[in-house]
Amino acid sequence: MDVDTFLRDRLSRRCFFQTAGIGFAGGSAVFLTACGDDDKTGIAESGLEADRVNVEILNGALDLELMSIEAYKTGAGKLRGGPLRVVKGFLEQEGEHADVLENAIRDADGAPNRPKSSYDFPTMRSQRDVLRFAADLENTAVAAYIDALPKLTTGDLRATAAAILTGDAEHMAVLRGELGVEPVPDAFVNGQAPR
Repeated sequence: MDVDTFLRDRLSRRCFFQTAGIGFAGGSAVFLTACGDDDKTGIAESGLEADRVNVEILNGALDLELMSIEAYKTGAGKLRGGPLRVVKGFLEQEGEHADVLENAIRDADGAPNRPKSSYDFPTMRSQRDVLRFAADLENTAVAAYIDALPKLTTGDLRATAAAILTGDAEHMAVLRGELGVEPVPDAFVNGQAPR
């Protein structure tokens, strides 16, 4: 399947990201504060249950970061000049995101997920295909973090997720700019699939 077909077909994208362990979110970034107390959140009553919930959510986010790393590595061969420099920088940042998530998972007494042996990416024949797919991945990451933020049980974890979300939203804006479209089309980051 080529990138155009993949990006237009919501069912293909949904199946791809669900296979990768990524949920979609609706909603607005307005409610994404990392503040609040660390008392009961309504999600978990005990520390062990809270850790289990956090590990599950963080491993889902880690899966997305690991997939993004592989996507950037896979697509880099089609890029030249400015877009290649941009993607190299994003690749480094995605690695930092993965490291932070792995440490948070270990701190919650969990085992971080490992990268998959392979990912079923669409065929990327051109620089534009790579940039469009990368922008879609970053958009999906934003949606996943929006979904995850209120489910995390501590302010520290919500702050970490919010910081990664911000980085991914910045990546998405830069990639959109490289594609020649409005980098920031809306006042609020919402992680909704582009139309």
